[in-house]
Amino acid sequence: MNDLLTDEERSLQDSVRRFMLQEVEPLVPKMEADGEPPRSLFKRFAEFGFLGTFFSEEDGGSGGSLATRAIVSEETARVCAGLDLVLFADVVLFGRALMRCGTPAQKEKYLRPVLAGEKIGAMAITEPGGGSDALSPSTTAKADGSGFVLKGQKTWITNAPIADFVLVIARTGEGRSRLDGGTWFIVERGMPGFTTGKPFDKLGMRSSPTGEVFLDDVQLRKEHVLGEVGQGFRSLVDSLDTERVLVGASTVGQAQGCLDEAVRYANEREVFGEMIRDYQLIQEKIANMATGIEMSRSMLYRLLRAIDRGERVTREAAILKFFSSQMLTQSSSDMVQIWGGAGQLEANKTARFYRDGKHHEIGAGTNEIMKVLIARETYKEMGYRR
Repeated sequence: MNDLLTDEERSLQDSVRRFMLQEVEPLVPKMEADGEPPRSLFKRFAEFGFLGTFFSEEDGGSGGSLATRAIVSEETARVCAGLDLVLFADVVLFGRALMRCGTPAQKEKYLRPVLAGEKIGAMAITEPGGGSDALSPSTTAKADGSGFVLKGQKTWITNAPIADFVLVIARTGEGRSRLDGGTWFIVERGMPGFTTGKPFDKLGMRSSPTGEVFLDDVQLRKEHVLGEVGQGFRSLVDSLDTERVLVGASTVGQAQGCLDEAVRYANEREVFGEMIRDYQLIQEKIANMATGIEMSRSMLYRLLRAIDRGERVTREAAILKFFSSQMLTQSSSDMVQIWGGAGQLEANKTARFYRDGKHHEIGAGTNEIMKVLIARETYKEMGYRR
């Protein structure tokens, strides 16, 4: 890792690691049981400067590189993947959209409180009729005098049950391409017509509350429009590469947590008079896990530097998302296999790591969609275009 991070970034990594072990890990069982992290924890993250690492000081952040967000994510997911998912929706999805497209007034009202840990943000894209086809929402916003009337339903929205602010993508018109006609709106909890459903009872990521958003003729003013009217789909597509790369930080962190547990148990468990670490089939699993983590981590930080330089990384982001999420699923399975029967006990971290491991093969674009993107971008790179 020494050649991947600067001295300042390594110092941040050490600080986040200590914070997660000392202050967060003891809270994980309660967060898993409650289905959400305590509000006070957001304040603690903010007090340590871990929420706004890559935001400008003007916006309430620390002015760090994009890699600083990945560092926080990796160390958070290593301890509690559900919490990392909450922070991803809060800071990367909601916060970064405000950073990129918000007016000074919107940043003051919505972004600063989120980066201070006082409010929680979310982004609502997926609908009951489809998740991968984000450019065909049935949610609409009709112009009404000086504002808009928002109507529709969103589902599988991370943070929906607890969010104070929700970014909603809706169709406001048509255009010559599929990228025309979408608009982002900032919806506040408490607005008439805006409600959220009960948290879903999920297989994994149980510390992360997920649910539905209902929009029943929500009256919005022009100041609730984020960015330009009709340009929301373009903004969404432009942000996907960065978001998929940052998902790679979560997969690497989770896989590292699986490796931590696998190595620890392999050095404690004795079978037939030998430590199981000395069995070659156990070593094979450890070697595969370590290899996948290092390959994913190296690509992760290389892509983050490329994004900071303004380079386009669509193909590479999809490759990282696909490879690292598949690597995580296998790592979590191998970890349980090394633990044997004990690995299936809910009293051990292994059961939670195994359940959480599946999420990133589905969320933020399924692996099937990633394969389509990789193939399509590969054709383009090799000069074959439609």
